[in-house]
Amino acid sequence: MTTALITGTNGYTGRHLAHVLIERGRQVRTLTRDPATVTPPIDALPFTFDDPERLTAAFDGIDTFYNTYWVRFARRGASHDLAVAHSRALITAAARAGVRRMVHISIMNPDPDSPYTYQRGKAIVEDLVRASGMSYAILRPSVLFGGAEVLLNNVAWLLRHFPVFTVPGDGRYPIRPTHVDDLAELMAALAAGDDNVERNAGGPETFAFGDLVRLIGKATGARARVVDAPRALVLPATRVVARITGDVTVTRAELDALMDGLASCDGPPAGKRRYTDFLIEHGLAYGRTYTHELRRNFTSPAS
Repeated sequence: MTTALITGTNGYTGRHLAHVLIERGRQVRTLTRDPATVTPPIDALPFTFDDPERLTAAFDGIDTFYNTYWVRFARRGASHDLAVAHSRALITAAARAGVRRMVHISIMNPDPDSPYTYQRGKAIVEDLVRASGMSYAILRPSVLFGGAEVLLNNVAWLLRHFPVFTVPGDGRYPIRPTHVDDLAELMAALAAGDDNVERNAGGPETFAFGDLVRLIGKATGARARVVDAPRALVLPATRVVARITGDVTVTRAELDALMDGLASCDGPPAGKRRYTDFLIEHGLAYGRTYTHELRRNFTSPAS
């Protein structure tokens, strides 16, 4: 039985991937901020970015390295530049340990010349994967849904709790959400081969963002009025929401990247799970609980 290593099985994508692999009879090891929070049968070790030898030893006996490591935004010393450095350490350690294959989660529309540090950093890490010497699969999802998601769940929460939801601009820019289980199953499937693969991992449906917000409102029964508004008016509204929730609901860069069309892509879907079907099944309960990004990733050992 081969052993797989996943970064952050207490995190969102990592948790779903670990479930898929364990169901398929794989042994799973994880690197995480707090190994004490990880339960059997997963074997947990700490991230040791400052100790290359120990980090390399964590990959002993590993056949496939599934890399979900990243940070969403800069906070308390975390940054996209630091995430690149940590990703470099992980990739170097895996290659030194003789890992056969790496399955790496990137982002839609990575670009080394992007004005956004998220997309720029992801492009740099893709180059590191290509140069690692391991065979690899690079997957590029954007917004995920299903399980304890953050962004779209919190859109539903906002629609439930505020009288007005402001869509920046004309709302016509595309978004192609992917079910997290489709992504996890595709990651598991791509581990078997040795050919290098790079592909987008959008879902089977693409929406205009404004239409998607209105669809969520209808599915949840929320009464918020959805209105298009200039970006300059939406940004102050996000700061008001941040004060109420005590969280970073959305960043300026995320809004701008969304309006630039970077949350969609071409190519075949990662799987068959449709967001419209998800809303039909889960709409009445969707967004009743707010998913707190800062508590998940900055005050708790999630990854």
